[in-house]
Amino acid sequence: MNLNGIFKGMTLSGSGMAAEAARLDVIARNIANANVVANADGEPYRRQDVIFETVMDEALDRDAVKGEVRVVKTETDFETPLKEVYDPSHPLADPKTGIVRYSNVNMAFEMVDLMSASRAYEANLKALGAYRDMLRQALRLLEA
Repeated sequence: MNLNGIFKGMTLSGSGMAAEAARLDVIARNIANANVVANADGEPYRRQDVIFETVMDEALDRDAVKGEVRVVKTETDFETPLKEVYDPSHPLADPKTGIVRYSNVNMAFEMVDLMSASRAYEANLKALGAYRDMLRQALRLLEA
């Protein structure tokens, strides 16, 4: 009996859960920094997003399973403009214009993204549980 690949379903669900966990971490960081005017380099915080990839060919990566999801990188959003507020009394306001630049994090978008990542994580968890139950049932059938 060939047991190669018997745990591929668990690997796929686990990779999806790990990817969504990374996405949840980045979303939490975005929410935590939504009102940051200046970080360590003096610039407002910019929203970040996680980029995933799917393994399409196992021959290219011996440790991977076809269909597995991985986090490729975390990308900073430079396309969305920073929020600008006129507040000449703010200590970080531009001395000429009186404008303060805030983070480009949109809380509504982040909350929708948070719900999406949370539900994707739950779906992978349920798939993992179903796969575990199928393996358990297969073992029971082999015992008989």
